[in-house]
Amino acid sequence: MQYWEAVEAMHRLEYLRRIQARNVLGNIGLHPGQPRLLQYIWDHPGCTQKEAADELDVTPASAAASLKRLEKAGFVLRQPDEKDSRRNQLFITDKGKSQMEENKRQFAQLDEKMFQGMDDGEVEAFRRACEKMFDNLADESCRHLTIWKLAQKAHQEEEGKTT
Repeated sequence: MQYWEAVEAMHRLEYLRRIQARNVLGNIGLHPGQPRLLQYIWDHPGCTQKEAADELDVTPASAAASLKRLEKAGFVLRQPDEKDSRRNQLFITDKGKSQMEENKRQFAQLDEKMFQGMDDGEVEAFRRACEKMFDNLADESCRHLTIWKLAQKAHQEEEGKTT
């Protein structure tokens, strides 16, 4: 059996969904990566920039740039830590929460459109097939990683090969 057609179809889907996701984010005023940061701040009110950067596995400079944009847009609020004036605590604003709700709504619509015409059994079979392929490829260095950490690892390896 030639697998390249199935792999090509998988890549086409991945790239098209990535394009559609960027369009969704642009329409609601967010940049890629920002929803993940907003969600972390929402789930961890009072966290620091360093904590968020460490957990999301991004550089402090990248986190700082995203936070600056989010703060300017009114989605995030920085407040000095009462116990340590050298630290700022991060909080999501009501506007940021509203933006995240809209983000979730838009992505639910995108996913619904993507799976249109498939019944629950087909969607579940697709999920199981993806998990099986992941298990076939994964080794101990990546089996435990979240999707975000896998993306970061792939990005780092791509950068390492091009330099």
